Amino acid sequence: MFTFTEKPVLQILQLLPSLLPGIEKVVAVYFSADIADLGAIHLRIEHGEYFQDTFKIEDPSVFNDLRSVKTPYSWIRKEDIPFDIKHEVKVQMDIFNELNNNILIIRIQNQDDELNDLYFIYFNKDLSNFGNINPGKLLTTENKTIIGHLLRNSILTFIKNNEHDKYLFSSLTENTRSLVKERNFYKNELIITQDKFKNEILRLSNNYLAELTERNGISYTFNNDAIAKIREYNGSIDDLRPLIAQAAHFAETMNLNENSSEIIIADFHLFTDVKKELKQNVSIPEQLQDIPVKYNKTFLLLEKLENAANQLKSKNLLLTGANIGQEFPTPITPPAITDALKKHRNKILILFQKYPERWKIIRSEFRPVQNILNIKIMPNQISA
Repeated sequence: MFTFTEKPVLQILQLLPSLLPGIEKVVAVYFSADIADLGAIHLRIEHGEYFQDTFKIEDPSVFNDLRSVKTPYSWIRKEDIPFDIKHEVKVQMDIFNELNNNILIIRIQNQDDELNDLYFIYFNKDLSNFGNINPGKLLTTENKTIIGHLLRNSILTFIKNNEHDKYLFSSLTENTRSLVKERNFYKNELIITQDKFKNEILRLSNNYLAELTERNGISYTFNNDAIAKIREYNGSIDDLRPLIAQAAHFAETMNLNENSSEIIIADFHLFTDVKKELKQNVSIPEQLQDIPVKYNKTFLLLEKLENAANQLKSKNLLLTGANIGQEFPTPITPPAITDALKKHRNKILILFQKYPERWKIIRSEFRPVQNILNIKIMPNQISA
């Protein structure tokens, strides 16, 4: 606990033994704002240790004159103190009963009622309270003046320093509170700004998706996981459009159902952590924009098969249906590949004829595709 957080009277009582080593008794009478009345504390030494007792003042009015005196300190005799103080445990005690003591009253103004708090400090008649001095050397009037002056000023300096420390601590606390408040404000502002940015990224992504829907004639939508992933996107805005196009491409190529008119884009279709140059390698082919919309799915299926075949050749693996299916973004079975080829058969033949330089690997080395090439194309099938 900081000393300035205690009541001033307690601070002073803790100070006095260090200023006057060996002092045997101090009585403090002070106004307490907590009880709106006078309180009293007795500081005494027993076996070399100091103890404090709280006393109840039976008649506070007897202190009115003493507390109103303007003199900062005065020396009195025991006979000049016309009162007793009772201990709070109801034991009647007369703490002003040491005939051999000289008593110094120090007055310190109380900030709550603007009267003086009183400190009755008991000195021996000689100078023994100030070290190993001839016990026969008595306190002179000059000694008492110096002691009273120095002791009261020491107490006032201590109080002033404590008040200064208290003010500094209060200022530091207020500054810290302001900094915490400001930090929390900017933290909340940052959260709001980040949330707005996330919503804007999602809105922009939906706009790009709407453009793809209009261009390809297929309804694309994000599922909840994809929306959450898009909201956390922290890449370049310039990369967002190709990223969405890539995700739509992957989602569509993974959907081999020719009759589906709605494509759901999931979070695993979005490669937000892939480098830009890699994204460009797997983006939607430019040729896709040059063919009729009704051939889009067929075109993407052939692209997917060709990419898978190319991967297998780079690994020196056979171009079987099982191996091809394992190279898909989401692995599929050989029967699923065969079924998709059958559904897209006529459109595949038309695309093969329209783009003779494309899909060379699957044309020449993948048997399920070769089987389709053996089917004769009718003239009405070639028209777009």
